[in-house]
Amino acid sequence: MGPRTLDQSTASHDNGFNLVRLVCATLVVVFHAFPMNSARPGASDPVSPLLAPHTDLGALAVGVFFLISGIFISQSWERDPHLGRYVLRRVTRIVPGLFVCLLVMTVLAVGLFSDTGWRGLLSPAPWRYIFGNTVLHWLRYIIPPEELKLPGVFGGETLNGPLWTLYWEGRMYVVVALVGLSAALPLRTWMRGAALFLLAAANLFPEVLSGYLWEVRLWSLFLTGMLIHTLGRDLRIGWRHVACALALVALDWTRSKALTPSPLTWFGIFLVAGTLALAVGTARLPFARHLQRHDYSYGIYIYHWPVLLALRTAFAPLGHWRLLALGLVVTGVLAVLSWHFVEAPALRAIRRRLRRAHPSDADQRQPAGIHPG
Repeated sequence: MGPRTLDQSTASHDNGFNLVRLVCATLVVVFHAFPMNSARPGASDPVSPLLAPHTDLGALAVGVFFLISGIFISQSWERDPHLGRYVLRRVTRIVPGLFVCLLVMTVLAVGLFSDTGWRGLLSPAPWRYIFGNTVLHWLRYIIPPEELKLPGVFGGETLNGPLWTLYWEGRMYVVVALVGLSAALPLRTWMRGAALFLLAAANLFPEVLSGYLWEVRLWSLFLTGMLIHTLGRDLRIGWRHVACALALVALDWTRSKALTPSPLTWFGIFLVAGTLALAVGTARLPFARHLQRHDYSYGIYIYHWPVLLALRTAFAPLGHWRLLALGLVVTGVLAVLSWHFVEAPALRAIRRRLRRAHPSDADQRQPAGIHPG
């Protein structure tokens, strides 16, 4: 049986996108665990040097996250183009899990890994940090560095570095809503034109959006996901397409190696990664039935940084492989708990509420975003 169209694969849970997100979240943990180890700080993971100078393992994984997010967030708006319900769904997917993560990890960090100990929780700084990050700092463009860390906690290091991608993803949600609200053609046609226009604007004239969307590469991948969604009725990506992408990169290898420090290019790397993600995402994966209904990637993403900081501090010196192994175990447990006791119940609650308020929307399926995403 050949590959299904993108629309067919996302019409139910029978797809591999949760698996792709889980792999990407795990790769981000790998990327951070190596330099964060206390035995040989600053070490590099085995993959990033192969991708340099164009990208690294963490940016590659986050880029794939944004590509997939562009698909599902655009689909979410198209299925129910109502601003209030769209905002409610997006907030429900991001905020409950993030709030619990920030609350638990900040309280433990202040209590166990700070100069002041538990009495530090009596000051307003930890609670300002928790609230500010829970609301994504209201998507401000410039976030003061002091709002991302707490004095005396983990030596003054940033408490949860990867959260910056959530700020950018939130801004992209806003733009999807603006594109949808301004539709002057059939929605899918309008979104396709908007994605193409914004892709051109972001890459040819980056100053057009630089005041709100600073990460041009991530924005471009998100827009590519939006464009891919609009082609979903006919788009079929399978292993043949992955092979073609690899062949194209191979054909360009010699020229790129002669002209640049690397035989790879940013476009080639993400062409292969994106095609592979779509091939796996649209495939039927009987071995991944559990993952098709349970998305642990978000929990892994938001918990892994403070977990790695805590393990590094508690068990120093700790080499990168041991830190990675311990980090994956602890983060995995927290991600499972977060999904089953916080994220999934919140999503079920909002679906029930929307179903009662709008019975005609009962068949709407809540797509899982990223993040990040």
